[in-house]
Amino acid sequence: MARVGDVTRIWEINIHWPMYSQCSIWDGKGVEIWECVVDHLSKSNTRPPNPMYWRYLARR
Repeated sequence: MARVGDVTRIWEINIHWPMYSQCSIWDGKGVEIWECVVDHLSKSNTRPPNPMYWRYLARR
């Protein structure tokens, strides 16, 4: 089971996301936390909820 970190980086484009790093996305109602499942450089098509790059963890 993955743990959500106390400080979770906001997802941004052109950032290197190492495997197991976490990002947060504001969806208008709350913050969703995602865990990276493969090392990658973020592009518009690699944004969560793309399951090839991210796994949903929780809502804060």
